[in-house]
Amino acid sequence: SVPIRKTGNHTWLCEPCAGPLEINYVIYAWDLSVRSAHVDESHAFFNGTSVFLGVKGQENKPCNVLLCPPPHTNNWKVYTSMPEAKEHPQAAQRHGFGAYEAPNYDALIDHPVEMGTPQVIEFEAHGFTHEMVFTGLIPNLDLERIATDVKKICEAQIELFDPENRQAPFIDSSDRYVFMTMVTGDGYGGLEHRSSTALMAARDCLPAIKTNPDPDKYQQFLGLVSHEYFHTWNVKRIKPQAFAPYRLTTENHTNLLWVFEGFTSYYDDLMLYRSGVVCKNNYLKRLGKVISLVQKAPGRLKQSVAESSFDTWTRFYKQDENSPNALVSYYSKGSLVALGLDLLIRQESSSKYSLDDVMRHMWQLYGKNFYTDGNGTGEGKGVKEDEMISIIKDATGVDASEFINAYAYGRKDVPLTSMLKPHNLELTQTSPSDNPSLGVRLKTENNSVSIATAYEHGAAHKGGLSAHDILVAIDNIKVSSSATLNSLLQRYRPNDIVNIHVFRRDELRQFRVTLNEAEKSEYSIHQKGHNQDNATYWPDEITLKKA
Repeated sequence: SVPIRKTGNHTWLCEPCAGPLEINYVIYAWDLSVRSAHVDESHAFFNGTSVFLGVKGQENKPCNVLLCPPPHTNNWKVYTSMPEAKEHPQAAQRHGFGAYEAPNYDALIDHPVEMGTPQVIEFEAHGFTHEMVFTGLIPNLDLERIATDVKKICEAQIELFDPENRQAPFIDSSDRYVFMTMVTGDGYGGLEHRSSTALMAARDCLPAIKTNPDPDKYQQFLGLVSHEYFHTWNVKRIKPQAFAPYRLTTENHTNLLWVFEGFTSYYDDLMLYRSGVVCKNNYLKRLGKVISLVQKAPGRLKQSVAESSFDTWTRFYKQDENSPNALVSYYSKGSLVALGLDLLIRQESSSKYSLDDVMRHMWQLYGKNFYTDGNGTGEGKGVKEDEMISIIKDATGVDASEFINAYAYGRKDVPLTSMLKPHNLELTQTSPSDNPSLGVRLKTENNSVSIATAYEHGAAHKGGLSAHDILVAIDNIKVSSSATLNSLLQRYRPNDIVNIHVFRRDELRQFRVTLNEAEKSEYSIHQKGHNQDNATYWPDEITLKKA
C-alpha cells in the first residue's frame, strides 16, 4: 500500500515506491452527453478525459489501454479510432476487446470509445475508411442513405484542404475515422476528436428506410456531422497557439474561437451544398436562419465575437436568462464574419481567391504536420492571437484589417446586404407575424407560459416584465398557451396599452405594457435575376477551378 494525498481539485500525490505503481479507482458513468461517460446494460461510452489519470512528467510516454468485456456481453464490440496495440500480448483485433495504444497522454484522451451492439456502416472517402456507429433504438434506420450523403461531405472537405493529393488528415493518428452517434428522443450536440467525433442526435432527424426524412431535420443532422468532421482540420490540427498544447488543469483563454468555431460553422452548411447533399435554395434558407438568430439577440451590440471567444469559460457556457441581451455567439456570428470575409476576399481579388485559400494556407502552415513534428503534441505551434490579418494577406493578398477590426474585434453588424449585392444575392427582412410585439422569448412547461428572455428595449422589458414571469392574463383574458397569446395579440395594434397579469415567484403582479410594432426578425437570401448560375459567390465554381 502507498499513501495518496489529494493536493488539488484534480491532482493527487502518491508517496514514492520501489516498483510500478498500480492505482485502482471507480468512475461513476451516468452522463448521457458527448462530454463524459455513460454506461448501462445496453452500451458503454467514455471520453478519456473522464476516465484516464495522467502522470505528471510522463505525459509524452506511450500509453496502453486494456479493454475488458463486461460479463454477459458476448456480442458486444468496440468502436474507437484508437489504434490496436499490435505488439501487446493481449492485442485487440478490429472491433474487439483487448489492448489498444496511444503515443502519449494527449492522444490517449482524444480517442473516445463506444462499446455495445450499435448499428454500423462503413464507407471509403478518397480511399480512407470511415465508420458510422449509431447507438440507441432506431427502427428501420437507413444506413445506406446516411453513408452515401456523409461520404460526399467527407470527400468534399478532403478536397477543400488537399485538392491535389486528396489525403485525409487523420492518418497521422489512426487508419480510420469513426462517427459515434448516440440517438435519443431530442438530443443534439457534438464533440470533435483527432480521428473521430462523438455526436448526439434526435431520432426523427435520421432517415428511415423507404421513407423521406424531414428535410430540415435531416439537414440539421448532416450539418452537425459536417461541423465536427471539419474540426479534424480546423481545431484538432490548426489550433490557436493558446491550445498548443492544451493545458488541462485550467481554463485556456483565446480571442480566436470566432475563427475556429465560427469558420467551422460557416463551412458546415456550405459543405452540404458543395457536396450536393442539399440544393442551393436549402442552403440559402439555412443561412437566412443563422442571420435571423444573430440579429434577434441585442447582445451582439454589446460583445464582440473576439470578446465572446475569450469569455467562453466564464460566460458563454454559463448562460442565464439575460444572456441574449448581453452575449453574442462566436459560433453563429462567427460564421457570418467568415461569410463576410469570403465575400470580401472574392470581391477584392476579382474571384481569384476565397476563404478556401486561407484555410489551405493555415493547413500547410500549422495543421498538416501538427502531430508529426517534434514530440507529437504540436507544442507552441498554433495561430497567434494577432495573426489572422497577416495570414489572410499572405494567402490572398487582401488586406482584411479594417473588416476584422470592425466585425470581429468590434461590435458592428456584418453588412451582408451590401456585400451580397455584387454577387447577385439579395438579403430581405420580413416579419413572421403581423401581431404587435411583446419582445419576448417564451417557454411553455407545466401547462403554463413563462418568459424565458425579455429582450432589452422590447415592449415587455420597458413595461417591467422580466424573465421567469408566468403569463396569466392580458386584459383579464387567460393566457393558457403561446397560441392563445398570439390569438390575443391579433386583437391589438402597435402602441396599444394592455394590462398583463403575471405570477412572479408566488406573487400576482400587474403591468401596463405598450405594444411595439411587429418584429422584422426573419431574414432570407434570394438569387436576383432568372439565371441562378450567374452568381459569382458560389464556391463550387472556385473549388473546381482550383482543383
